[in-house]
Amino acid sequence: MSELPQELLVEILLRLPAEDLAKFTAVCKSWNSVIKNPNFISTHLQKTISCTNLLLFRHCTFRTSEKRYRVEYSLRLDNKALDEYKQLPIFPDIGGCLFRVAGSYNGLVCLVKDMESSYYGYTYNTFILWNPAIKKAIRLPEPSVRFGSHGRTFNGFGFDLKTNDYKLLRFVVLDDKEPNVEVEAEVYSLNANCWTSITSIAPNYIPRIDYPRNYGNSFVNGAIHMLACDRKCGRKRNLILAFDLSEEVFSEIPFPDHLSNALYLPAQLLKYRQSSIAIMTWERDPSLETHLWVIELWVMKEYGVATSWTKVLTKAAESVPRLLFFRQEEQVLVARKGGWIASIDIKSKQSEVFGVQSLESFLVVDSYVESLVLLDKCCIKSRWDVISIDEDDANSTQE
Repeated sequence: MSELPQELLVEILLRLPAEDLAKFTAVCKSWNSVIKNPNFISTHLQKTISCTNLLLFRHCTFRTSEKRYRVEYSLRLDNKALDEYKQLPIFPDIGGCLFRVAGSYNGLVCLVKDMESSYYGYTYNTFILWNPAIKKAIRLPEPSVRFGSHGRTFNGFGFDLKTNDYKLLRFVVLDDKEPNVEVEAEVYSLNANCWTSITSIAPNYIPRIDYPRNYGNSFVNGAIHMLACDRKCGRKRNLILAFDLSEEVFSEIPFPDHLSNALYLPAQLLKYRQSSIAIMTWERDPSLETHLWVIELWVMKEYGVATSWTKVLTKAAESVPRLLFFRQEEQVLVARKGGWIASIDIKSKQSEVFGVQSLESFLVVDSYVESLVLLDKCCIKSRWDVISIDEDDANSTQE
């Protein structure tokens, strides 16, 4: 292909899968230069997004005989049967059940291990950006507020379209004692490879963190969203806090009117497709005649417009499912009791169970696109902390 015009070579390469292109960087210097060019990476991403139909799955089982957890990541087709597309290899530095998925966007998966393990006797402050398609990962520098100095933490991941930058929001509760609740907020930028404190602009709200039920990718319309309470009102006003990644400003989105001032409101927040947000609430049957839960699903039909909140589903159930992912055709994937994945049709209220089971708290489902993002960051002379990945050590099972 050395005799091909440069323009034609680029057009051919743009049609190839990310996994193959990552390998082709070793063919010659000219190909390496073309494929790692940021403009090529961006153009390839846009072409791939337009024709992809993949879902990222993370599930975990406990092997009683071996007394260890088995964590698996896979890609599945977003079709009726959720057919498996491929298994993703997990590498020693990024596997394990202690990692949480803070979000996924443009082929990047943000992994967070910000906790204390009494079993292993360690305190973790590990943040990783991982691109499974090209088998590349980088370890983020530690934030200024590490585990051990705080209590609950919210982590959200997304993309700044204005600066073509991937960012991680970290909202930390330092002191949860009224009336002096203290929080600290900071943002990591991949382009700058550093954390920046934004505590000075953080609003007087406290995030509602109830891991794992409250987990869900909440990045939509350029903003990361989290459930929160107004501290000025004694935590009696429920709201959704949005952080715009481009402008780096916070804003408030109200709950549906009658839910705003509920004293105790179990809820889960999730992005609604690629355009808006949804919340699920649940409470015991108020008639007290049954032991069922009354579950309500609300969708903000027009993003940011409070009056557009619409209750799309009311259902009584013996247990509360966990929202995983909104599909097209008014279907939502949930984790049911026992960790089985099911699809609920919002219109008919009918459900269908798939042959995928996991420990419920470990389940993650999100949209996914195979991309070259990170390829230009993972080189020998890099200012990013690149995790060395040896394909011979790759496997799909980690404790």
